[in-house]
Amino acid sequence: MESPLGYALTLFFAGYFFFFLSSPSPANASAQLVDGVCQKSINNTECMEVLHSDPRVKSASTYILLAQVALDLAIGNAKDSQAFINNLLKSDPTEPIKQCASSYELVVASFQSAKVEIYEDPLTANYDVKIAGDDAGNCETALSSKGVKYPELSARNHVVLLYSSIGDVITGQID
Repeated sequence: MESPLGYALTLFFAGYFFFFLSSPSPANASAQLVDGVCQKSINNTECMEVLHSDPRVKSASTYILLAQVALDLAIGNAKDSQAFINNLLKSDPTEPIKQCASSYELVVASFQSAKVEIYEDPLTANYDVKIAGDDAGNCETALSSKGVKYPELSARNHVVLLYSSIGDVITGQID
């Protein structure tokens, strides 16, 4: 017959082993976070594609960690689009392109501000990511109101709206 201490240790290790096996792994927690965020974004498929384009997403097991990755991606995309617009402005200095250049200064600033605010004031971070989307929308409105068609710029505006939506969902979950 087993001693009471031996029996207690057996139960303890069996319970610990069961807890270890049933606890979500960081990768599984990340997958669940990303799936939940993308389902609430403006486009589930595109959201999954952009978030999974960064390997850091696999270890983002909290909304703050996921926000860091998403905002890094958003900032990089916005800066790339800003450079594209500034280059376009050299060959087409029309009012709609000037408006887009101005809008993208604000897009970059809003995403950068949101990245800082996720730690200090998540509600402000949420506001900032929404404003970034509004600014990209202002660029699109400037183009369409003058009948200007730049499909690549419109595609870039769409991606900012996607990042804005993703950021809105994520920052809305941070306490």
